[in-house]
Amino acid sequence: MTRVTADRMLWQSAPPLRSATLLILGANLFTLAVFTVQGFFRGPADLYEALRLGLPMMIVDGALDFLVYVALRVTERVPPTLRWTAFVLSVLGVAMLQSFWDTELRQMTGVLVYPYRAAFIRAATLNTYNTAMVGALLAFQGAYYALRRNERLLDQARQREREAQMLALRFQLNPHFLFNTLNAISSLVVLRRTDEAESMIDRLSSFLRGSLAADPDRMVAVEDEFEMLDNYLEIESVRFGERLVSTVELPPELARAQVPPFLLQPLVENAVKYAVAPSRSPVTIAIAARQQGGLLELEVCDSGSDAMAVASGTGVGLANVRERLRLNYGDEGTMQLSRPESGGFRVTLTMPLRIAATPAKAPPLAA
Repeated sequence: MTRVTADRMLWQSAPPLRSATLLILGANLFTLAVFTVQGFFRGPADLYEALRLGLPMMIVDGALDFLVYVALRVTERVPPTLRWTAFVLSVLGVAMLQSFWDTELRQMTGVLVYPYRAAFIRAATLNTYNTAMVGALLAFQGAYYALRRNERLLDQARQREREAQMLALRFQLNPHFLFNTLNAISSLVVLRRTDEAESMIDRLSSFLRGSLAADPDRMVAVEDEFEMLDNYLEIESVRFGERLVSTVELPPELARAQVPPFLLQPLVENAVKYAVAPSRSPVTIAIAARQQGGLLELEVCDSGSDAMAVASGTGVGLANVRERLRLNYGDEGTMQLSRPESGGFRVTLTMPLRIAATPAKAPPLAA
């Protein structure tokens, strides 16, 4: 939505009937109160006149004010210039009708002090001002409701955009992983290593099933995230054999900590691609979860060389993870890159620690 369109929608709005009714009623009651207080201070005669004229005058004037609301409602979808014109004409028309009624009422009750024409002009001046104020209040009230409505629509649009971004990021599986895995399965079949091929197919199926079934807006437990990573590393271990060594550190108290699904998979995939694949010697990929100062820290560290560590920072995996942290946690989610003294590459994610309640066990069945 452009700025011009938004501004036009604000001007072309009209408040709900109930809110407009309360506004018109409040404005006329305020005018009646001012009219009565003015008569009170002027003396008994003026007070009697205010009480005698004020109520019927405000009832009819208030009813006529609804014509301004009707004009705002009817012209909601016309261009702003035409609507301004209709608004001004409705204010002037309502003011003239109110002035005619006020002057006639004074004449019928015998309290017409000025000549009829002068009394009408005096009433027209006051009613034009009052009706314009009521019309302006109705227009501002409509703009307020339109602004609230547009804010809700904008929030919904942002939420849908966030969901689409998260879905796209989570499904950004590396095509090389699928290609290499299928190629490894094909090689095992050719070599008649059917048991290993079958095991690799089962783990690939489990990995992909979990990837496709996971809800991008639903958090998962760290233990489930680590289990999915274990499936992934088992698949890769068929390709790399003893060159791939993995360790997992998960304290029991953090097993139910909530994290976005597949948050660590791009980091582990990066470690495999840039540290394990080029190496001729065993490379360890360590995955750990820790609690630091009320925050949850997740770490993926590989023991590859420094050159491999530099390369691992150039892939899309880090950008993917950084963006998902921003979408889920804002400024509370951070990613830190470092190189251990022993070599390799380390990625540390920090986010708020949120632990889900352990599901209650079902009570034993009665004997």
